[in-house]
Amino acid sequence: MNMEGEHTAAEVNPHLYKPEFTKEEVDELLKWFEQRDGRLPQTLKLNSSTQATDLPRTVGWLTRVLKSLSDKPLAVTFYGYVSLLALVRLRLQEQGME
Repeated sequence: MNMEGEHTAAEVNPHLYKPEFTKEEVDELLKWFEQRDGRLPQTLKLNSSTQATDLPRTVGWLTRVLKSLSDKPLAVTFYGYVSLLALVRLRLQEQGME
């Protein structure tokens, strides 16, 4: 928390400040979404200014891209995809999806 008692950006979105992801972390994240295929809500509020309006399509696209790269080292270019999926998982877990 900052001096005004508000949460810092790192506390609100901790996944955004991770400098890199291991193959194991990416595989675990992909598996988490694979196990919940067909159960994702249509929309999801990610933060105060962002809402995913077609969450199943978004998650499907991101996971397909990451799976297509699974036999290669993950380039920094794709860390944003992993971060977005991590945020989606965090918000879904906050809503009770396990």
